[in-house]
Amino acid sequence: VTHLTVNAGQPIRTADARWFGMNAAVWDGTLDTPQTLSVLTNMGTRALRFPGGSASDDYHWVYNRQDNNSWTWSSSLASFIHVITNLNGQAMITLNYGTGFTNEAAAWVAYVNAATANSQSLGVDATGTNWHTAGYWALLRAAAPLGTDDGKNFLRIHRPAPLGFKYWEIGNECYGSWETDSNSVPHDPYTYALRARDYISLMKAVDPTIKIGVVVTPGEDSYANNTSHPVVNPRTGLTHNGWTPVLLATLTSLGVTPDFVIHHRYAQNPGGEDDTGLLGSSTGWAFDAANLRQMITDYVGSNGTNIELLCTENNSVSSAPGKQSTSLVNGLFMADSLAQLMQTEFNGLFWWDLRNGPETDGNNNSSLYGWRLYGDYGVLSGTDLYPTYYTAKLMRDFVQAGDTVITAASDYALLSIYAVRRQNGSLTILTINKSPSNTATGQV
Repeated sequence: VTHLTVNAGQPIRTADARWFGMNAAVWDGTLDTPQTLSVLTNMGTRALRFPGGSASDDYHWVYNRQDNNSWTWSSSLASFIHVITNLNGQAMITLNYGTGFTNEAAAWVAYVNAATANSQSLGVDATGTNWHTAGYWALLRAAAPLGTDDGKNFLRIHRPAPLGFKYWEIGNECYGSWETDSNSVPHDPYTYALRARDYISLMKAVDPTIKIGVVVTPGEDSYANNTSHPVVNPRTGLTHNGWTPVLLATLTSLGVTPDFVIHHRYAQNPGGEDDTGLLGSSTGWAFDAANLRQMITDYVGSNGTNIELLCTENNSVSSAPGKQSTSLVNGLFMADSLAQLMQTEFNGLFWWDLRNGPETDGNNNSSLYGWRLYGDYGVLSGTDLYPTYYTAKLMRDFVQAGDTVITAASDYALLSIYAVRRQNGSLTILTINKSPSNTATGQV
């Protein structure tokens, strides 16, 4: 018998609406449909991220295409706006750091958040493009489509009132060589910090109420892509060239404090998937939170107290998803990942992702549980709803924004327990049996 203990009088923290986030993408041609709204509502989704991970770093919102595309995406910013407003959720927008301009980012803020009378100038970019004023983009949002489309009719959406998009990320995994980066020194935290300063300055000139985050990664020596700007940890006296220390120290020297830092967490790498390992991996959330907070404390100091930790991507494997991603095991992992994150200071969790598409080149080894011989990052494909969809749907019965996470413990590692006190005073308990072969008897 496993002993499961709940201490309802020992609160840990309050549940955040941004824990119930999902990634949406421009390649999802069925994003703006009744099915999507139904799926998101059933899962209790409260926040959506757009336009789609690495694609963000060469995506131009005004044209709805990547740099090298002659074609536009099947979905668009207008589609996303329709979904997020019908969902009454919070938006997380990932800006183009790889090939974009600060003016372009500020124009995006203006398009969704500015009043039509806002006269803030957005300047001219390095190519000579005039980005006009904030009000110019607000008027575009408020306008009716032209009789002859000039390429921007998809942005004329009859919405005079500002939309209030609050959260903005400067790029996606900019430390990684897999990201598009045409800056003078690519994948460089020092260059990123200098540009982040300019993004933050111009974007907040348009709307000072928005929150802007910067990309980080755990580990003081992780992604030491450039050793030209070493920094010294003032607490330990040690020198580091890792992405996060150089970024934070440089921003601090510039007098810039981001509103939040952005973490991505994938538990395994392709080819190394293991069901038992996946189900034991979520304890790593506590390490990630402590590590990132320590670096903020060390390199930002007292000004970093209000910097939030948010995770805008989470799934089982970093690339090439195989059968594990579409199996029951990934559903259990999703529940355990959220429940473990709930014990930390992370204030956001956006699952990757809503729709992605089946992939057959991932790990489909017979050692992994599951009958689908393909992988898919999405929670659904067509009418096929994967276990992760049902997990998200069940989790809304366990915890919702505003509930209180309380202390719970198990004396058996393969039977996890988590507990929440709901706002109506009731208690909910989540248990996860991580053993592939044994039935567990738990005594609460």
